[in-house]
Amino acid sequence: MDSSFSNSAIALAYFVIPLALVPLLTKVSREIRLNLLLAFAFVLSCGIGHTLAAVGWHITWWHWVTAVVSWAATGVLLKSQHHLRYLGEYFQLLEATWEQSITGKSLWELVGNDLRLLKINPAGLAISRHQLQPGDFLCQKMPFHRQVVYPYDEPLIDLYLQALSTGESRRLEFRYDDDVVSGWYLALVTPLSPNRLFITSSEISGILHDPLTGLYNRRIFQVLDQDWEACLFLDLDRFKLINDQRGHHLGDLVLKAVAGVLQDYAHQHHGIAVRDGGDEFILLLPPATAANSEEVATDLLQAVSAIDVQGIQVGVSIGIARGEIQAFENESRFNQLCQAAETALREAKQKRIGTRICIWDNLLAQRQLRQSQIEAHLQQLSTRDEFRLVYQPICEINSGRVIGAEALIRWRSPALGSISPNEFIPIAETTGLIYSVSDWVIRHALEQFTQWHRLNPELTLSINISPLELDDEDCIERIVNPVLATGIPSHLLGIEVTERGIYRNFDFCLKNLRILQAVSLRLKVDDFGTGQSGLEQLLQFQFDEVKVDRAFIPNTQGDMEKMAICQAVAKLSEGLGFDLVAEGIETLQQRNMMQAMNYHYGQGYWYARPMEVEAFTALLQQPYPLGQSTLLDEDSDLAGRPS
Repeated sequence: MDSSFSNSAIALAYFVIPLALVPLLTKVSREIRLNLLLAFAFVLSCGIGHTLAAVGWHITWWHWVTAVVSWAATGVLLKSQHHLRYLGEYFQLLEATWEQSITGKSLWELVGNDLRLLKINPAGLAISRHQLQPGDFLCQKMPFHRQVVYPYDEPLIDLYLQALSTGESRRLEFRYDDDVVSGWYLALVTPLSPNRLFITSSEISGILHDPLTGLYNRRIFQVLDQDWEACLFLDLDRFKLINDQRGHHLGDLVLKAVAGVLQDYAHQHHGIAVRDGGDEFILLLPPATAANSEEVATDLLQAVSAIDVQGIQVGVSIGIARGEIQAFENESRFNQLCQAAETALREAKQKRIGTRICIWDNLLAQRQLRQSQIEAHLQQLSTRDEFRLVYQPICEINSGRVIGAEALIRWRSPALGSISPNEFIPIAETTGLIYSVSDWVIRHALEQFTQWHRLNPELTLSINISPLELDDEDCIERIVNPVLATGIPSHLLGIEVTERGIYRNFDFCLKNLRILQAVSLRLKVDDFGTGQSGLEQLLQFQFDEVKVDRAFIPNTQGDMEKMAICQAVAKLSEGLGFDLVAEGIETLQQRNMMQAMNYHYGQGYWYARPMEVEAFTALLQQPYPLGQSTLLDEDSDLAGRPS
């Protein structure tokens, strides 16, 4: 009886064991499946043998069946030792990577409309701030999972359950914010079965934040889809000068201070603050506070201007855009908003007086449309046929004798009308088309100068180049080769560079300027006084000629500040040995004042407006002193900034 009972118990176990392991057959590789099948056959044969023994049947041949099956299983097992050892090592590796992974890993089981934690690794515990332990229910321990998460319109738990119901993996990037856990997270949600979920999670707040200031960086725009209603685009004034003169460490302190103010305003107005790069920042406002964006900008400008970092006070310019933007086609609404604010910022930075805040409006929209049209026409090679050059005389102040000419580009488009250089030159610089425009000017100006040189071998010619060209590796070749090809003495050719242009990359510009001077080209500083630190740079590199900007030419003796500036520059020229040209002389009184201050040359409407080629040629053929506003150019209203 005892023997029969024990055999029955053993037989039952032999039948239950393989049945319990049957689900594994669908989950393992082919090699393991064969081992399992033979093991199942061996266990079942043993179970049958014990069942027969329990009922008193002793069938010898069945023992032989069991022996054959057991030895077959043993043979396959021995043959699979290498693969089984590999699988063992693989499982050890999986366990190690689970424990040592820097990303959070967790295994969940669906229970009702919640998830119960089955297993979690140390990184997962750290991400959850140790709020979760195996056996816990997700939404009970972290109730924020039942709240809508940004940027999605659904609770986080619903997003997880959707993955379970569809059986498809999902990549989720969201903002989680409760009393304990706060930040941006990336979760890879992988369903293992209809009720088992594997989640890999990482905190990505550091990727979305600027390491210096702690504000969001531009990557935040990739995950934002909220309907922001207003954008404030900020740029610090003269920040490069702070870095250059006081060092990058102090510049970093300034950026941190500005970021702190901006972050406070973002919190106050339920927006977000972004460091766009360098010294540019963005403040995005939701619809609830967008209507007050101009007031916010005014307060923000005052707050930033009040910053004092080791004696340095910070200036800022702000562009504002809000609502629907009817510009920048083929862009998303968000990008249109940001681009409109950036365009308004550029307008604000050009203000010389008043508050440096500009709001995007219909006027700016029209200007943007025109700039887009100008850019499109500049892209067309046929546009070069619409260019022409005019020439403004440069005269001796004392005698009015013409000693040189400045080449000025003009553009009259059949489609767009007359376009001022003030309009199209900045666009050409922004788009990189300035190089082809400048090459056109140099080529045509030198062709004309070659003809005039025969009439007046002492005549000089000045050609303007863009500041961007001094940063170009091919600058020297593009300027010097055409000049040398004319055969005209190079000292008769002058290259004019705006003062502001030589500070973009001063060391590289200085190198190119010295090469130009080495081939005897005259180097001229244009618009002197409008840059950032002209005296310091003039001491490092002595230009042949300085043209004082028209904004500093006094109208009367009562303009004491302008008189003082012009007198100081005149004294500087005596010490450093450069010639002086007074720009924008329009009256006899201005001419007399500049003459009394020992200025050598003058240029302006008092002498002559820019002339067409024919008029200037006639002037050279029958030379006479100029003065009293000689009007010889049909496009005199376009005598603005040269190329």
